Amino acid sequence: MRQVISCMRKYVFLVLLTGGVFVACENIPDNENESRETVWNGAEELTWETHISIPAEKFSAVTEGSQLIFSLTEIASAAYHNIKIYENTTDTWQALSSGEIDGAELSGSGSDAAFKPTSNTVTYTLTASDAAALKSSGLYINGYGVTLTKVEIVTKGTASGKPTETPTVTPNPPPVSQTDTPFESHGKLHVSGAYLYDEHDQKYQLYGMSTHGINFGTDFSRYVNKAAFQTLRDDWNTNCIRLVLYPQGYGGYCAGGNQAELKQLICDGIEYATELGMYVLVDWHVHEYNPQNTQAEAIAFLGEISQKYANYGNVLYEICNEPTGSPWSSTIKPYAQAVIPAIRTNAPNAVIIVGTNTWSQDLDEAWADKLNFDNVMYTFHFYAGSHSNLKSRVENVITKGMSVFITEFGTCDASGNGGFNEAESNSWFALIKKYNISHMNWSLCNKNETASAISTGCSKTSGWAESDLTESGKLIRNHFRSLTR
Repeated sequence: MRQVISCMRKYVFLVLLTGGVFVACENIPDNENESRETVWNGAEELTWETHISIPAEKFSAVTEGSQLIFSLTEIASAAYHNIKIYENTTDTWQALSSGEIDGAELSGSGSDAAFKPTSNTVTYTLTASDAAALKSSGLYINGYGVTLTKVEIVTKGTASGKPTETPTVTPNPPPVSQTDTPFESHGKLHVSGAYLYDEHDQKYQLYGMSTHGINFGTDFSRYVNKAAFQTLRDDWNTNCIRLVLYPQGYGGYCAGGNQAELKQLICDGIEYATELGMYVLVDWHVHEYNPQNTQAEAIAFLGEISQKYANYGNVLYEICNEPTGSPWSSTIKPYAQAVIPAIRTNAPNAVIIVGTNTWSQDLDEAWADKLNFDNVMYTFHFYAGSHSNLKSRVENVITKGMSVFITEFGTCDASGNGGFNEAESNSWFALIKKYNISHMNWSLCNKNETASAISTGCSKTSGWAESDLTESGKLIRNHFRSLTR
């Protein structure tokens, strides 16, 4: 009995249902703008010991919707047949299995995901994160009971009809900032060993305020204004601002928020900081969830922002804030390996900061399996009232050579409330000074909580007097004013 199965608009598969025999698959092109290229050719019997590796440069043109096409034949004597495809990392196997598959059935999950062929041609349509991973790491293939004869890629005008995830934008021209400012004095930053350095190869420390979530509404987004940043620069003596955008929850970028307005707020914040000669940290504020849940959106958003500001040397990127409940090696690291190339394509030397598990406190786990990228730092967060016992953890990894950026800290307990703890805050400041650690305070708003810098009754969005500040705000302002900018 023969049955015709049409799984996608571009392919018709003829599958002999009795006996498990593969038959030919006919490719029916319908887009003259497609490019089809063979990236591997041979006759390799796949076994547990056989591994085919295709380097990353073969995938430089792939995007979301591009396809991998595997030509193969079954080995009649084999007990079963499958093919497995992975991002070509050297330390862990990260299976590609979330895209569309034709000519095979998916079995297993995670690193054990495998495709059981039902045709001599298996077609896998890439997700945005798959495409980024292949561009960064290449492809690794193994399996059992089949002979692989060819691997092809279809790019441009892809069979799925899906556009690329990251739109093409024209980079802004190189900016002109005010003179005698932090950026004018220190220029582009880079990471070497445990430390951040300026363009003169001098150790440099970034510090300043973090906004609250700009997606929480105008009560929070109104602090993204040039006058506020100028107050922070001139009166508070800061050199950096952190722009916080939640992907999930609270009207976030991927949770029903107005994406155009939120993106514009980020762009406005970058422009204000740049005009003032300040550094700016774009924070994709993953909060207590698996960062891979919004990985494709992170690639698109951060790819677009980094393309627009490719000529700006003052922009840093924080790609996941607190990916709590996400083991480093199996979740956060693969996410970073997919997202970082989307930024580096546009801004090859930008400093990128990567969150760690357990509210960005599991530094040891990340250092044991560190990323193979230059100019990368690792996130650590503390709240003075809750984390007095974590100083040794920070000191331990820094002395080993890990570059740590405290992208969020508070003067109270980890809830953002509780008692203001000046003594423990000062103890942390001593450690920060000892190791020249960059640090950003949570947060620039007048929310009724201990961590806020602005008093609840104060409606000003710039030019704050000392009387407009909370106990936390006063301590933080005095601390920043004691530093050398």
